[in-house]
Amino acid sequence: MATPERALAVVPRLAGLPGRVRRRDEVAAPAAYAVVDVETTGTSIEADEIVSLAVVRLDADGRELDRFASLVRPAGPIPVDATAVHGIDDAAVRGAPRFAELAFELLALLDGAVFVAHNADFDLPLVQHAFARAGVRYLPAGVACTLDAFRLLEPSEQSHRLESLCERHGVSLDDAHDARGDALATVGLFRLLLAEGIAPETVELDDRAYMRARSRGDTRPASEPQIRRVFALARVAGIVGPDGTVDRDAVAALAVRVARAEIDELNHEQVQDVYDELERMRSELPEEPAAERVA
Repeated sequence: MATPERALAVVPRLAGLPGRVRRRDEVAAPAAYAVVDVETTGTSIEADEIVSLAVVRLDADGRELDRFASLVRPAGPIPVDATAVHGIDDAAVRGAPRFAELAFELLALLDGAVFVAHNADFDLPLVQHAFARAGVRYLPAGVACTLDAFRLLEPSEQSHRLESLCERHGVSLDDAHDARGDALATVGLFRLLLAEGIAPETVELDDRAYMRARSRGDTRPASEPQIRRVFALARVAGIVGPDGTVDRDAVAALAVRVARAEIDELNHEQVQDVYDELERMRSELPEEPAAERVA
C-alpha cells in the first residue's frame, strides 16, 4: 500500500466538523478491526447476494493479522448489470463455494472485531443477511465506515468515492470493484485515519450538517430536483393553503426571507438555507394526537 501523500491534519479541529468523532486516546482500543468489501448481484440488501468478498483483519494499530478473499456462488444467476460493474459472471463462480460453506471461517476473522467498510450501511447488512441465510447470527463488536469518516473530515470535497479518496490521498487501488482490491484500498484509507489519532468507530456523521458544510460557498444554480424538494418539504412543514395544496406564494416569500433570492434563482448554498428553515419549521409543528383505539 502506498504511503499517503498528504496528511489529513484534522485532529486539532475536530470540534468544527459536521458530526462527532473521538480521538483514539479518549476511547478503549478495540480487540481488532475487520476491513470488509463485498461484490454482489445487486443493491437490494434483502434480495441480492454476495458473489465475492474479502476480509482483512487488523490489530488496534492497523497492522495486518490475517486476510481472506473468495468468490461466492449465489443461489441464482448474476444479472448482466451487476457483471458490468464487477466483471463477475456465472461462469466465474460456477466452482466457487456457497456463502454457508465459508461462514465459520469468516466468523473467525470477524470475531470480536469492529466491522469496517467503505459504505458500511451497505456492506454490513448484506453480510448479516448472508450469515442469516446460513443460519448464523452475526453482530459486530462495533462499526466504522470510511465513507462517513471522510465525509465528516472533508465535507467540501466533491467526491468521497473510494477511487477519488485513494487518488486524493495517495493510496493504491489496484483493481476497483474487485473485493480484494477494494478491501486493501480501504485498509490504506483506514490506516490514514488511525495515523491521525482518530477512532474511526466513533464517527457520527450529522447528515444535515454535512450537507450544510458541503453547500457552503457553492454558487451553482440549484437543480430542478432541489427546487422540487423545497416544495415537498414545505408541505410537511405545514405551508399549505385551505385546499391542502402547497402555498406557493408563501414558499416564494420564505425563499426571499431566508435566502434573499427568488425561488427560481436559488443557488446550492441558498437552497440548503431554505431546507434548513423548512426542517426547523417542521420540527416545531405540534404532534398529531394519537388515534383513539377502538375497543
